[in-house]
Amino acid sequence: MARQNQGFRQDLNFEENTNDVQALSNLGGVGIAGDLRIIQNNLRNTSSIGYVTFTATVAGVDTSGSFIFPDREFVYTKDDVVGVSKTVSVGSTSLFPGIDYYVTGSNASNRFQLSFTDSTSLTGIQKISVTSVGTTDFAFIRKDPVTQANIINFTEPDIQDDEEFGSYLNGTINEVFDRTQENGESAEFFVTKKYKGTGNTETTEEIKIEGTVSLSDPGNFNANESALADAKSPGIFIGDTRAFSSDNNPWSISGSDLQTDSHEVSVGDLFFANNVTITGIGTDFASGSQVDVTSFTHKVPVTINGETYYLLLKAP
Repeated sequence: MARQNQGFRQDLNFEENTNDVQALSNLGGVGIAGDLRIIQNNLRNTSSIGYVTFTATVAGVDTSGSFIFPDREFVYTKDDVVGVSKTVSVGSTSLFPGIDYYVTGSNASNRFQLSFTDSTSLTGIQKISVTSVGTTDFAFIRKDPVTQANIINFTEPDIQDDEEFGSYLNGTINEVFDRTQENGESAEFFVTKKYKGTGNTETTEEIKIEGTVSLSDPGNFNANESALADAKSPGIFIGDTRAFSSDNNPWSISGSDLQTDSHEVSVGDLFFANNVTITGIGTDFASGSQVDVTSFTHKVPVTINGETYYLLLKAP
């Protein structure tokens, strides 16, 4: 019978045992062979996802050179160690099988980028520039060993901050994973409903505003009249009418006159300084200074945008 720590036996002329299980049992005790087999296979655990497509453009966030998987519920995440199943040209460089690369720029849902180093490297993340993909029949292979750190993450801490921490692993591990996925999907959905400064947001929903609406055109996009027809031209619209193109009103100064190209104009206090022409009268008149209202002899009603104003006139 094999005995622990027995080693080689002199009576067997130091013959080496060719049975690995028995040899390991002799050295480390019965059952150690099975333990080592589990450890060995653990280090060999991998998972793979096939290539779908990539993007060479930036859309709001840095997605340039990202590998895209639109039909997947999850992808590899930050600092996951991955490789490729075959040599792949990605533009100025190539990815080679047997070489470790690191996931970066992942949204954990449907895209990620690759780096030559992980985020803890002293040199920082060295993102791989992907401008094209030379072949499409390859897969990404992730190393999936279970490490001591992974197990420690599931160990209940001895002391918990009930006020800030909440609870530990409320439910089974699978239930926690399901809730985490649901939270991620909900967050991704509601982000599309938010108004943000990183992209154009169009909505047909009714918007109620209390206070001041401020519109700016810091890039002077509306400096040229031709830009007003562009979909990216900033503006506030009332119906289909552009009311404002920037933080200025529709009126502009032309010499000493105030003019506007708007078809509908709303005026609060209307004051004519000079050079006013009224159709039907045919006479220009000016009022460059304050005039006593008792000196006027006529009153002409003027309707502007549904509001009635009266021009005080005096016969020449």
